[in-house]
Amino acid sequence: MSSAIYDLGYQRYQGVRFGRAHAFRTLALFSLRAAFGMGRGEQARRVPVLVALLCFLPALVQIGVASATSMMNFISYANYLEYTGYAIALFVAAQAPELIVTDKNNGALTLYLSRPIQATDYAWAKLVALWGATMVLTLGPQMALFTARVFLPTSPWQAFKEEYFKLLPIIGGSLLVSVFFAAVALALSSFAVKRAFGSASVIAFFLLMPALSSITGIISTGGIKRWSVMLNPITVVSGFSKWLFELEASRRSAVGRADLPGQAYMWVIIIASTAAIVVLLSRYRKNEV
Repeated sequence: MSSAIYDLGYQRYQGVRFGRAHAFRTLALFSLRAAFGMGRGEQARRVPVLVALLCFLPALVQIGVASATSMMNFISYANYLEYTGYAIALFVAAQAPELIVTDKNNGALTLYLSRPIQATDYAWAKLVALWGATMVLTLGPQMALFTARVFLPTSPWQAFKEEYFKLLPIIGGSLLVSVFFAAVALALSSFAVKRAFGSASVIAFFLLMPALSSITGIISTGGIKRWSVMLNPITVVSGFSKWLFELEASRRSAVGRADLPGQAYMWVIIIASTAAIVVLLSRYRKNEV
């Protein structure tokens, strides 16, 4: 039996090094695809497809009816953020743990952090990815409705001049609400050790907070009773949406009974989103993952 020794040697990598920014973009794009179940099998795409149908189908129905009847008033995007609230909550509850808890359990996070990307870069990339995914589900249907409002009438330019001022609340509202859902879901999921626990924590938040809001409203009086609606994230989105589009809330609704300034809902969303982002970044900055 003979043996041989081969001096293979070790050489430094001489190719192009794309650096930290490229790693961030690559991770964000990969995570965005993963949020919609791309590359992860048919089962992983079930929730994204279901939520996409829930978000887009009413818009398509409105467009179809308006096209058939020429009734442009049938198309309304003022309440769309409120309508999609629970669907988006279901989406982030399923996908936020998939984006971060899976990496922690299979050891991929350690590999990511062995490259130029830092722990906070990883957290930001995941946030950008989930925010982008939720933007598709919130902004997409509203832009479809806006496009229909412009191009279905006989004079598209005149219709655009009448509708263009609504682009700011459509885009701004979708951006802020998407950040809110994505940040809260990722912050809660960052504490989970299993995907199921992460999903359960997010679902519990969006189910228990409305219950807490109702209980607080029942047992309290005065100012506390009015402001208790801010504990319900879906009601906050509803009040924010009505303020954006200058709609008067029904007196029978929680927003109508509270009769709070519209800007208050916006600031609650901003403060809650900021707090969630701080929690998410601190979890990774301390390497507590």
